[in-house]
Amino acid sequence: MGKTNCNVLLFLLSCTLLLSGFVTRAQAISEFDDVYSDLDLTEEERKVLNLRDEFVQEQDLEEYSSSESLVDEDDENGVLVLSANNFADVVKSHQHVLVEFFAPWCTHCQALAPEYSKAAVALKETGVVLAKVDAIEHGDLADDYGVEAYPTLYFFVDGEKKPYNGGRTSYDIINWVMKRIGPAVSIVESAEELLERDAPLAVAYLDSVKGADAEEFIAVAKQEDGVEFHMTADAQIAKKFGLENKTPGLVLLKKQNEKVAIFDGSFQRTSIGNFVSENKRPLVIPFSRKTASLIFKSNVKRQLLLFANIADFEKIRANYEEAAKSFKKKIVFALINLSDEDVATSILDFFALDNERTRLLGFVSESGTKYLYDGDYSLDSLKQFSEKFLAGDLTPYRKSQKAPEENAGPVKIVVASTFEQIVLDKTKDVILEVYAPWCGRCKSLEPEYNKLGEALENISSIVIAKMDGTKNELERFKIEEYPTILFFPAGDKSDQPASLETVRTAAGFVKFLKSNAKVPFEAPDIPEPESEDESEESVVKEEEAGQVEENDTKDEL
Repeated sequence: MGKTNCNVLLFLLSCTLLLSGFVTRAQAISEFDDVYSDLDLTEEERKVLNLRDEFVQEQDLEEYSSSESLVDEDDENGVLVLSANNFADVVKSHQHVLVEFFAPWCTHCQALAPEYSKAAVALKETGVVLAKVDAIEHGDLADDYGVEAYPTLYFFVDGEKKPYNGGRTSYDIINWVMKRIGPAVSIVESAEELLERDAPLAVAYLDSVKGADAEEFIAVAKQEDGVEFHMTADAQIAKKFGLENKTPGLVLLKKQNEKVAIFDGSFQRTSIGNFVSENKRPLVIPFSRKTASLIFKSNVKRQLLLFANIADFEKIRANYEEAAKSFKKKIVFALINLSDEDVATSILDFFALDNERTRLLGFVSESGTKYLYDGDYSLDSLKQFSEKFLAGDLTPYRKSQKAPEENAGPVKIVVASTFEQIVLDKTKDVILEVYAPWCGRCKSLEPEYNKLGEALENISSIVIAKMDGTKNELERFKIEEYPTILFFPAGDKSDQPASLETVRTAAGFVKFLKSNAKVPFEAPDIPEPESEDESEESVVKEEEAGQVEENDTKDEL
């Protein structure tokens, strides 16, 4: 299908650092803040940058003088531009490098660009390099690093590649990077200030902020995103968080329902990590690009997706949230707001659903299996559906477009719901093209395929048909590539169809049918085309560019 999708972000650095002589830490930070004050950053981003200041104060600034090696002409808005010529040198000569592999036509990459640049400027003083590679222009380099989706981000530490799995805002990027190069946990100085923050807070009460318990807590903090980690050994501060009985203690606070979660397990990183991961999410997560990873990339692999406008959601909200409580560690409950077209349109299209009414869909992110709910929204009904969803006692839902009202053309339109009626008709020899709207090869085939349909239109024993494989799913087989052209001979159609992998002209199809059709027919004379209209290279580029639109939602799912 070509390279597709788009999924995640990066960060870099910029500001003033040491001159050739001696610059104090205070001077360096002051110079940075002068530049930083002009940046369009949110309050949350500024809070994260405070961590950066603490980190810089603890380090010898001379370690970061290597950032001066970034030449101006290779820098775009704070982001270093890499190619096959300089990639290896940059990754090896800097301790921390975040690299984005992007495609110029990728809408996710375009949305990421300003956030990535903002993070690059804000992080420059830490010595982290944010860079980018045009994966289309430098395809061999992208292949060497296993790039299969856009954008793909990697964080290089001393030349070793690690995946970036953070968010796509500058705040997310800064926060993710700082956790991996600086203190992941802060010491609580003011409980009141912390309690005013909007982000989920994990606060630990320990005998000491150094030692085995602290190390376990810090290890989790370096891996878990979307949560601020803080610790204290002060009993009076701990008391303000409800941690007064014993050490070690841990509480997770958030502004949504179930505002307080108390940890009661063994104070080890695995147990702490599971606790934080399970409790940092709201009971019901509103779907957006920012929250997609919370929904689909958690340890919980089953999701219930409620498609509803806000007015309708309020009517069933209490039952939906109560059901979410009952299946908290087993199912992620999410809401897709049908009133927000920017969010809803692509995901409705992905699941081949309409926006005419409230829908509930069970989705298994690992396998892509779907289960459509068709009941009322009472608490008992929601719980019963959830139980069956977990047990696998439901019939999978398969996508299907609505059947066309008119289907009299020479090439018949097939959807999943009409597949059996049209394609499995035992009296017909059927050729079916399964295509994708963005597929360049499908578009190249279309003139010849239409010519075939027109040439055989009056032969009643033959059907030439096509089906959009991105909007229709078949239980009988899974389509792996586009176009896939299948031949279903008349008679017993229980066997697997023949694949026509090499035939791409009307004349070639007719020749094949003449030899393989079960019902004899008078074959028309169709000449082979003299030449191809498009080169293979141009078709592939068109295919890759077009596929991004179809896969924007897949990237989030």
